Amino acid sequence: MTSKRHTAKDIASAQVQTVVGLLRGRDVEKAMAHEHMFVDFHETSDPDYMNVIWSNKIGAAVENASILRSQGVNLVVDWTNLGIGRNAVALRDVAVQSDVQIVCATGIYKDLRPPALARISVNDLARHFIDELRFGIDGTSIRAGFVKASATEEGVTSRERPILRAAAVAAKETGSALGFHGPLAATTKAAVRILEKEEFSLQRFVWAHAQVSSLDENKALADRGAMLQYDAIGARVDEFFGGPVSDSTMLDRLEGMIDSGFEDQIMLSTDAAVCINPPSFQYDRHNTYLYRYFEGKLAERVGTRRTRKILRDNVIFAFRRPLKIADP
Repeated sequence: MTSKRHTAKDIASAQVQTVVGLLRGRDVEKAMAHEHMFVDFHETSDPDYMNVIWSNKIGAAVENASILRSQGVNLVVDWTNLGIGRNAVALRDVAVQSDVQIVCATGIYKDLRPPALARISVNDLARHFIDELRFGIDGTSIRAGFVKASATEEGVTSRERPILRAAAVAAKETGSALGFHGPLAATTKAAVRILEKEEFSLQRFVWAHAQVSSLDENKALADRGAMLQYDAIGARVDEFFGGPVSDSTMLDRLEGMIDSGFEDQIMLSTDAAVCINPPSFQYDRHNTYLYRYFEGKLAERVGTRRTRKILRDNVIFAFRRPLKIADP
């Protein structure tokens, strides 16, 4: 079994691309690996998709982010990508007003292509993702910090396959992280096979919602170099995937990964959404739980050094800006 074994020097010298610019690893206080400031669950063709009063949503997100900042958090990785309400300008507003730096994703959720990208080729779609990583999003200078891909939980569909291929091409060409929404190991492994056909390396693969699969399945992919997220911390129930959520279960899973030599490859977060459209889809999680309650339990179980590594260092390492991306 292998672990990345990044050093303190590696973390300090790393840079993370956020919506307000580069953040040095040495300047990160506390981090959150998988969160959402805004999510829209309408179909992209629905007139109500992203039809909200943005000043209200930004205000609510700033209030929430300010609470996180009071807990010491100054880096949040936001996993909202195209198809579920991504708004990079709004994320920048939240970051500026709260002093919490936010990483924005490129990529498409499942097969929810926006109309402008509906019929383009794999290579052209990959180029779109690459341009968002290298130059900016929607005509702004706000750059994406990683590629997010996903698939229908029951298996990769024919419409999702070319999007996964484009995500792999973009991540490979830029050296960026590729985060994958994949609660079920069978679907995640199927997606990995598609990514690897494009010569994407699992050294930059981040498996989100990995707690839904078994410890053995987690270890098998970590052994191939992937990084894993357990991102339902503080939930009472997993409304989406039916996975484990109790603090004790999460701690047991973390300890199992550490005992197998993977402490450099695991991260934690709450996967909470501050603002959801429509509001009736709001689910029962709060992103302040991680540092208000769980951090102390984790430190008691695995020690303060490992706690800092899991909650901070591994996030910086997973989402570090690659050397292949230079200032334009």
